[in-house]
Amino acid sequence: MKNFVMAVAAIASLATAGAAGAEVVTPVSVVASDTFALFGQYKAENLINGSGLDDNGLHNRDFAAMWMTNLGVARAQLIFDLGAEYDLASADIWQYNFADPYPVNPNHVINTIDRGVKDFAILISTDGVDYTEVFSGTMLRANGDPLAAQSFAFGGTARYVQFELFNNYAEGTIYDPYATGLSEVRFNTAAVPEPATWAMMIGGFALAGAAMRRRHAAIRFA
Repeated sequence: MKNFVMAVAAIASLATAGAAGAEVVTPVSVVASDTFALFGQYKAENLINGSGLDDNGLHNRDFAAMWMTNLGVARAQLIFDLGAEYDLASADIWQYNFADPYPVNPNHVINTIDRGVKDFAILISTDGVDYTEVFSGTMLRANGDPLAAQSFAFGGTARYVQFELFNNYAEGTIYDPYATGLSEVRFNTAAVPEPATWAMMIGGFALAGAAMRRRHAAIRFA
C-alpha cells in the first residue's frame, strides 16, 4: 500500500511540476455595448491597454485609465477578441477603482466606487456568433486603493469572450440605476504537460498498476 501511495504522489507531482505553456492573453480588441464618452475618457480600450497598471500588477485609482458606461446604464455587455483560439483556464479582472465620496445631503453619500461590477457572467465562442456560458458569479467591491486583479476560473476553447454585466454596487440605493465600470481584463491559458512529462506520467501509472498487482498477490498468497 505504501508503494501505491508513493506512486500516486509521484504522478501528482509530475502533473504539477511538468505543466508548461500557460500564458497570459491580452485581447487584441474589445467592444462595449455602452461607453461614457465625456472628454474621450472611460473608453473600452482602457480595459486591455494596460493603462493604470504598475509593475506589480496593481491598478491605480485614475478614472481616466478605466472604462465606464453612460450615467444611468447599469447593465452592459463586453466582447473581447483574443486574436486567435486559446484553451482558457481563467480571467483576471480588475474592478472599477475610482473612489470619490461626495455628500449629496446630510443623510446620503454617493461614492463613485459603487460603479464597480457586482454580478456578471462569462461566455465563450470560437466564431463570435454562438456563445456558451462558462461562469457566473460576483465581483468584490473595490476600496479606492491600488488593487490587484480578481481571478475567476473556467475552462474552454475560445477566440471571443463575452462579459454580461448585470448590475453594480449602487443597485437598490437611491442612485440606482447608476453607471457600471471596470479597470482592466486579462485571460490565462491552461497549463499543458510537456511531452517528456507525459512519458514520465505514463511510467508512473505503470508503476502504480504494478504496485496494486503486487498488493493483490500478497493478499491472495499470504
